[in-house]
Amino acid sequence: MPRLTSRPLTQKLIDSTPLPARGYTSLRDHEQRGLEVRIWSTGTRSRRFEYLSPVTGKKAVLSLPAGTLAEARVIAKSHRALVALGRDPALEAEADLEARREAHSKAVTVASVLNDYEQNVLASAVKQASRRKRIRVLRRAMAGFEGRAVASLTRGDFIKRLDQIQTEAGDVSRNRAQSELRHFLGWARDRDIIQTIALDRVRRGVRETPRDRSLTDEELKALLNAIGDGSAYSDLMRVLLHTAMRRNEAASLQARDLDFDKRTITVRAEVSKTRQARAIPMDEALVDMLRQRARGLKRDGFVFGEGSGFERPFSGFSKAFARLWTTMPAETARWTLHDLRRTTATRLHQSGVDALVIEDLLGHLTGVRGGIACVYNAATTLDRQRRALAGWSATLAALETPEPILTGVARASSPAAREARRHVHPPVR
Repeated sequence: MPRLTSRPLTQKLIDSTPLPARGYTSLRDHEQRGLEVRIWSTGTRSRRFEYLSPVTGKKAVLSLPAGTLAEARVIAKSHRALVALGRDPALEAEADLEARREAHSKAVTVASVLNDYEQNVLASAVKQASRRKRIRVLRRAMAGFEGRAVASLTRGDFIKRLDQIQTEAGDVSRNRAQSELRHFLGWARDRDIIQTIALDRVRRGVRETPRDRSLTDEELKALLNAIGDGSAYSDLMRVLLHTAMRRNEAASLQARDLDFDKRTITVRAEVSKTRQARAIPMDEALVDMLRQRARGLKRDGFVFGEGSGFERPFSGFSKAFARLWTTMPAETARWTLHDLRRTTATRLHQSGVDALVIEDLLGHLTGVRGGIACVYNAATTLDRQRRALAGWSATLAALETPEPILTGVARASSPAAREARRHVHPPVR
């Protein structure tokens, strides 16, 4: 039970009170009713004001800020004066806090918060390519809201914007935008910028199903004939076909990643999806092209780079893929760059290559390498990967025809086919 001192509470009395073995010792002030000092077993001393609320009729407690005993008495006295007037200081403090939060929220615009979010959250992302993609998706989802206060955006505002994205770019793009918005709004709520997450319990636009697209021989033949112009995008596509690398892994290749003596390509941890570095074979079909592209570059220059000194990785995938799409046969079903990776893996399986070799080439940590198998199986398969890719390279060489390349990826098989594809929306990459 709280101990009511027989004389006014003093700092000397507080300091001389022994620490309890557990919990706290409570001292009530004789001079200022309702003022209580708690002495905890850890040595901490806290102050609070207890009173009967004239509004609710229930006991209420207010924590007092750290300070001297005299300052605590002044605050307790002001609170008791409010109680005498029929007011509840705790309810008024809560209302004042809410008003200040609301005023702060109205002053914080989407544009300023997006900048803070990018610097504080996405800047720590391990993969640079993933970081750029995430902020691009988020800024696209927030387009048109930049000048508005974050707290003013409603569930209806977000759903209307997501519907627009779904119409313009498809179901998957809507899902990606919704995920980024949900993460952003959670971050903003944790910082008292908003009070609730407007997209809480909003269903995703569509249930996504795993892709199973694999290119046919005819499609591969058309593709190979379209990427022989020596442009950065065409050469990057050849790397994807001959190595089964992920798109961003290939786009992020730097001169230091190429070892022409050992004929290997290193995928650095910071660009790998699994955040683990790996070495893959450099097929002979790529050696001359990669050597030419790496000539004169600094160690950290991007092989398929952009800008002065190739200091930035290739990034114009959407436009380049749209041009490439015009070269494919008119009846070609929709496909994505990631389908090249699946195509290579599928063909290697069909040719009898061991599953472990394919998983290592793809950089997977699941499947054959998953679980306890990854701990006990430390075998390296680089030589077997090299033999497997050599066989795949021979298959690609047999498919490629010596047709003349007119304008690289902008060439179409015929004017009729070009006209037919003009009205077909290309896959978004």
